[in-house]
Amino acid sequence: MHRFDMFVPEDLEDLLKYVDSHQSGVHVIANGTDLINRIQRKQVTPKVLADISGLNELSYVRKEGDKLKIGALTTISELISSPIITKHYDVFREVAAKFGGPSIINMATVGGNICSASSSEDLLPVLLVLNAEVRLRSLRGERTTTVEEFLKGKRATALKHNEILVETIFRELEPASTCSFDKVGMRNSLIIAFVNSAVYLKLAKAGRLVEDIRVAFNRVNGKIPQRARHTEEKLRGMKLSEESVAETVRALKHELKLTSDFRVSEEYRVDVASALFKRMLNRCSEKLVGERGIV
Repeated sequence: MHRFDMFVPEDLEDLLKYVDSHQSGVHVIANGTDLINRIQRKQVTPKVLADISGLNELSYVRKEGDKLKIGALTTISELISSPIITKHYDVFREVAAKFGGPSIINMATVGGNICSASSSEDLLPVLLVLNAEVRLRSLRGERTTTVEEFLKGKRATALKHNEILVETIFRELEPASTCSFDKVGMRNSLIIAFVNSAVYLKLAKAGRLVEDIRVAFNRVNGKIPQRARHTEEKLRGMKLSEESVAETVRALKHELKLTSDFRVSEEYRVDVASALFKRMLNRCSEKLVGERGIV
């Protein structure tokens, strides 16, 4: 591992002053579950690591009005153990169940997962279907952007050199809506996903009419998590049934532009994505109307 300097800020203001005065070479690190591996593989060569793990002001889960706010340094285990993350938000526990072992979920942070901007980051599909936003802070002020707009490409974000991601925000789920997550990899735990996906589903009060649906995968036609918008449009306004879902799956297979790699083939990824989509629709419909196996 190459040599680098360490900077440990006293508080957020101290951190913002430091990154503002350095144009490049500074990498922010919390607990390092992703970055340390990338440094060891020589994919990243920082001049300075700014250790923010002690900034407790960025570790929280809050509810303000109809919005839930999660601090960037909140770990996965802190997120799922928060009393604010009720059964209505079991989607985060579904993520944690396949995220990694205890050492990983006790260290990996929400902000780190977002800023890694990779198809292997499990929280990103969930945040995409929740229409989540991120709050970015610099010495000169702050701005808010959607997670979708924040992700610019593999390992590329809208974060400027002098900005820090401080918070993730999303609106509270409505009573007639729910969300689900799943993924498939080579193992049942500590999985690097072949495919991971999240579905948000809102049904009309009467019957199984799809009032709204949002679908995201770790890859749709690029190398970062994205919404499958054509698939959403296909099912939105239709009644959940074997026929409507089969039609939507055909649209999904057409929308997905995936690639083969050393892990798995393109065809396998498409088949797995289709199976996960149907599985999550079943799970969501069961949560909302108490029926299993309708799709």
